[in-house]
Amino acid sequence: MSSLSTYYGPSTVIRESGVWVTDGTRRICLFYTYKTATGILMYAACVYRCDNCHCCEGVIEPTLEEMEAHTQTAGRRFEMRPVIFQSKPDMPYHEIIKTIRREMCHGFGVKGPRGMSKLFSDECGDGDDSDGCDGSDGSEHEFLTDSEPAEETKETKETVFDWEKVFSKPTHKIRYIGTTSIESYHGQKISVDREFFIAFKGVKKTGEIIYAAAISRRPTYLGPLDDDAVREHFKTAMTRLEKAPVAMVISEEHRHQLKSKVPHREDVTYEIMDNIESRPGGRYLIKAQ
Repeated sequence: MSSLSTYYGPSTVIRESGVWVTDGTRRICLFYTYKTATGILMYAACVYRCDNCHCCEGVIEPTLEEMEAHTQTAGRRFEMRPVIFQSKPDMPYHEIIKTIRREMCHGFGVKGPRGMSKLFSDECGDGDDSDGCDGSDGSEHEFLTDSEPAEETKETKETVFDWEKVFSKPTHKIRYIGTTSIESYHGQKISVDREFFIAFKGVKKTGEIIYAAAISRRPTYLGPLDDDAVREHFKTAMTRLEKAPVAMVISEEHRHQLKSKVPHREDVTYEIMDNIESRPGGRYLIKAQ
């Protein structure tokens, strides 16, 4: 009996809903549609960062409930605000996934601007309106995860930090919602949520930034922070930015995200969080020590 094989036709469309991808300590839930003939790719995603398991030197995988919550988030993003862009036609399966992951990290992020799904349903990319497919990322900083540790470069070591110039720049704010983990809280092992509220200033040309942060650590059963609590955490971060900022240099490939108006600052967020979680002396680096 002869073996079966498949190949793309002129109308082949690849779709997957709620597929999970492993990438280091991250677990990524994807929804996507790929038109093989034109290379038009539409996707949305939600990222889960696994905590380290100290007892077995592995990671703690997401629970079924956490997977379901991230799947719902990714599904809503796909319906309402997908990323749509022109990729290569006739990509094999593994290349489709790699292309999406690359765009998440270095391009469009986890979701796109509003209104893009209509362009896709109207055959975006076919005809004179194909330029409309160059969607930019409007992703917010909820559900973001941290990136690979930033490498220390020669440029980082030798930079003479221009404090005066950095201080003259406008202040930007980031709310980074971390993962949920089982921790000791007032003598009990319970589910705890940790969020980071970051204020920073940066210079696009050199990548020099200063930042400070505040951390919310609270039991999951208490639910989301209210608006007053969010404002207080950002107020704390702003005060620390004025009195005890941390200085660092953003990688050259991500410095464009330090402009005043950009679709997203995902990679800048990743680099700042890497610095915070470097924990010199065992403490989060949220202000100058």
